[in-house]
Amino acid sequence: MKTPESMGLILGFDPGGRGRFGWSVCSATSANLQPPLETGLADDALDAFDKVKNAIRRSSFPSNIRVLAAGIDAPMFWSISGTRTADKVIRQALRSNQFPSTKLGGAVQEVNSLRGACLVQGLLLGRFLREMWEHLDITETHPKALECLLRTSGQPDMVEMVERLTTGLHDHERDATLAAIGAWPAYRELPGWQNLYSREDSPVQPFGASVSYWMPMPRTPGH
Repeated sequence: MKTPESMGLILGFDPGGRGRFGWSVCSATSANLQPPLETGLADDALDAFDKVKNAIRRSSFPSNIRVLAAGIDAPMFWSISGTRTADKVIRQALRSNQFPSTKLGGAVQEVNSLRGACLVQGLLLGRFLREMWEHLDITETHPKALECLLRTSGQPDMVEMVERLTTGLHDHERDATLAAIGAWPAYRELPGWQNLYSREDSPVQPFGASVSYWMPMPRTPGH
């Protein structure tokens, strides 16, 4: 079976504690992202990495199928100044579009306030992925913020895609699939999406390679 040059896989991960580390494997072309081939739960970064590799082996795709990008719901970089520009931009976008900060905006936390499963396991996973696929595009994601911002970004096709890809999934597997959706722009340029990593002043990448942070930035209210 020959794989079309434009086809590959997009991975998504939602780091959590034991039995709550969500993962998702989706197939993609330059025009579309397909529902997950497989999703599941793992205990930690290494377990999630192994389960994703096994899922790819079980798939009907050939062994040389390209892994195009991966989205991880965990910080993939730090800022020397402490507070990351990306976090401030997302919080402001949520407030500007009347998403209650007490309900969601507060979920976009400072890196210094995050728990170990999210902070450490996410970084370990990024390292495992880059060791396996050296030039893999890795993007940080925030599934809950992503889903809310898509509603005000003027992209109904992407909102429909979220529904199509996540229907029937629960909790961490759903967030992992949203992370895969957030990684798709690392492979395919999408109008209205911005790489917030590019706004950071002197970012630090803990595993020594550049990453991204793609988010759909909503239209200004009233426009």
